[in-house]
Amino acid sequence: MKVYIHLALAYLKKQRGRTIALVLGVALAVMLVFGTNVISESQSRNQLANIYKMYGTYQGIFTNLNKDMVNKIKNDKDASKSAVAANLGNLITDNGISMILNSTDKDYMEMNGYTLIKGHLPDSPGEIVVESQTLKKMGLKEKLGETINFKVKKEYKDENGMNQIYMENKSFKLVGILDKPKQYYDGYYSLRGFTYFKEGEKNVLPDNLTTYEEIVKLKSNANLSGKLNQIRERYNIGRQDYEVNSQLIAALNDFSAQNTNAFTYQFNILIVITAILLIYNMFNISLIDMIKQIGMMRAIGSSKKQVRLIIGFQSLFILIIGLVLGLLMGIAFSYFGIKLYSFVSTNIDVSESSVYISMKNVWNAVKVGALTVIVSSIIPIWISGMISPIEAMRKSDRSGGKQRNRGYHKFIKKISGITGEMAYKNVWRNKWRTIIIVVSVAMAGYLFINDIAVVNKESLISAMSITITNMQDNDFKLSFGTNTDPYFTGYTNDDVKTISQIEGVKKVGTKVSMEGFLESDVNDLENDFKKYNGISNTNKNVETTIEVKGYDDDQLQGFKKYIDKGYMSSLNNSSDKYPNAVVYNYYYDILNNHKLEGIRKDLNVGDIITIRIPVAKGDKITYEEQNVRVGALLKQEWIFRGDSTRGRYMEVILPQKYLMTISGKSTYNQISVQSKPGRDTYVYNRINKILENKPFAEMESKLSYIETYKNFGTRKLKSDFLIVSLILLIAGMNVYNTLKTNLLIRTNEFATLRAIGMTAKQLKSMIIKESIIYGLLSSIIAALIGGYRVYRFYKMLNVDYSHGFGATHLPQFKFPVIPILLYSAIVIVICILSSYVSAKKVEKLNIVEGLNVIE
Repeated sequence: MKVYIHLALAYLKKQRGRTIALVLGVALAVMLVFGTNVISESQSRNQLANIYKMYGTYQGIFTNLNKDMVNKIKNDKDASKSAVAANLGNLITDNGISMILNSTDKDYMEMNGYTLIKGHLPDSPGEIVVESQTLKKMGLKEKLGETINFKVKKEYKDENGMNQIYMENKSFKLVGILDKPKQYYDGYYSLRGFTYFKEGEKNVLPDNLTTYEEIVKLKSNANLSGKLNQIRERYNIGRQDYEVNSQLIAALNDFSAQNTNAFTYQFNILIVITAILLIYNMFNISLIDMIKQIGMMRAIGSSKKQVRLIIGFQSLFILIIGLVLGLLMGIAFSYFGIKLYSFVSTNIDVSESSVYISMKNVWNAVKVGALTVIVSSIIPIWISGMISPIEAMRKSDRSGGKQRNRGYHKFIKKISGITGEMAYKNVWRNKWRTIIIVVSVAMAGYLFINDIAVVNKESLISAMSITITNMQDNDFKLSFGTNTDPYFTGYTNDDVKTISQIEGVKKVGTKVSMEGFLESDVNDLENDFKKYNGISNTNKNVETTIEVKGYDDDQLQGFKKYIDKGYMSSLNNSSDKYPNAVVYNYYYDILNNHKLEGIRKDLNVGDIITIRIPVAKGDKITYEEQNVRVGALLKQEWIFRGDSTRGRYMEVILPQKYLMTISGKSTYNQISVQSKPGRDTYVYNRINKILENKPFAEMESKLSYIETYKNFGTRKLKSDFLIVSLILLIAGMNVYNTLKTNLLIRTNEFATLRAIGMTAKQLKSMIIKESIIYGLLSSIIAALIGGYRVYRFYKMLNVDYSHGFGATHLPQFKFPVIPILLYSAIVIVICILSSYVSAKKVEKLNIVEGLNVIE
């Protein structure tokens, strides 16, 4: 046994260049698989820990519940833990800031991630704890014992199922301050306050107006969204009374799928296949180099098993060294790559995550390394035992038969000379080896061509991002966030005038919007819509939430292209007491089939519908009925390209002046701004200064959206190109070692060619042309697989957006010529460099010594 170990080591030392390539092939595969898995696990762990602190541990919330429904959800078969708090409406400040008011429940607060940083929880009527962020936005100091005045607003259904609004002024004593991590307030969030509540006592609201919220945590983390939706459907809870803790569910999904997400899986597959091709090719080349020695060993009595042991021991040594080196390189790659890559699906910054190395990832890397070596070496090991002594003595790398001169050979000779024709024939002397080289070099093209053709393409970003398409021709949209009440905040005519006068502003538009209700006979609603919203057939007349809004005339003109039936001009041409309205009669089913569905059955132009809208009268708000005529219906694609609610509600557009008159609203909910070319940044900065003193004022920027997508694309390109570079490095080693071995094997042949008059320059030209052929063939394969991937992306895009959003005029597939040419240039350069380095020995070839070399 020791003899064969020594022989195996001797061959590895003799073939030092090939041995280094083999070890590097294994090491790079292990490094990338191990490194990406470590980065993914480290980031997902860090993300999950931060999400728990910021968003709590609950996974879903159900609202507007009665006590009976609370108990059913608490005892549901899938629920592991739940916490309940009374929903006491919203507290509204004088400047329009709004926060949710709940009863104090320690479990509810803990599962929501709140920390009491000062004071105590309410234990008497009229006491309240709020977030420090609330006090900051209100302009108040964190002073306990202070009395704060609010408007209490609670939306409820009366005994007839009609929506009503309760409003009263209340005073609360501040007894405690809550907080969450600073990063929580960098994103979208809802402010909450907690007060004393006990059934049967005098509370903030009359008992008959009190509803409950229940947050739940499930027994299993598998299919969280699906199981929460099943609970919703089991108890006929409407879509608007149910939300998931989307950030936590995304983080849990990332954590459970950290080593199996499509991104890392794709990397691992490409890397392992490329490494297998390199190692397999190197072992085959080594076998050719050792074949005469194997023949001699067989001739002096060595068995098949003993010969195979030599190759087997070589594989084992390469595996051990490659694993050790790969794991060390993987650790270094993890520390570097954790700042470059992001394998998480939330917006949590994980670039500063601590590196976590688990035995699971070490073991996975060992399995990948072992699989790579076993798969790539098993055939050469088997072949080595099948070689007979006589066959070994006769074996050479010459083609088994004379290649036929085909028609295209003359064409090749015509365009590239005799050296080109010889190069082409030499490439196909060993077809299997050529195929391995071509495929290994082409592997990286799968990523490269797709990334250049799709990622960071501004025209594609602008056409397919709903945040950008909803901006339409506007560069900016100004609104107020979720922590404000739309009836007590808004932009005034003075704000509109100030923004209009900013240098660089081309056009300013206004919008008034409010949530209202559509009155319907239950049989007039689509069945899927009723199920989605938890509407029972037992109630003949029902109210469903709608968004009622009005735009200025210029914006309405721009909406004409979205009219499906009727005319936009009908808004201002009401001939009788009923005002005309433009209606969007679809909702987007985000929970089940993820596409647009109808709301009202057989709704046609000319139909009279009854809506209820909020009407402000002093400090009070009430709902009042309005009958409107359907003057036009919007196309499905309004959700994607228009100023839509993105499919959350039915939308009813009324003349702006009429809507403001009947609702008593004197401010605008949204201002849209178009800037002159090249003035975007200046206008953006000026508007930001205007908004500084308006709490929770928000500005959407088309430029910012595009920059965000482009920055994401740039990061993806950088990370992908690192992988592409490493794959090409492995493939380049394959090309270099193959060409170098071919030169050694064909030394006698080159000497013969020199003897009959071929110059060293011609020989070198032939070798370089061989490498170019490898590059061209690889480019063709890369073009096919990369082009198909781009085609599949565009096809999926068109199917999803047309079926899901009813979108038309979507970007169509174009063959990625430029990316293919770029990749072709890169691989041809790599192949030429490999051949140039390998061909140096040809220049120094001694003809007499070369003729004495036996292949």
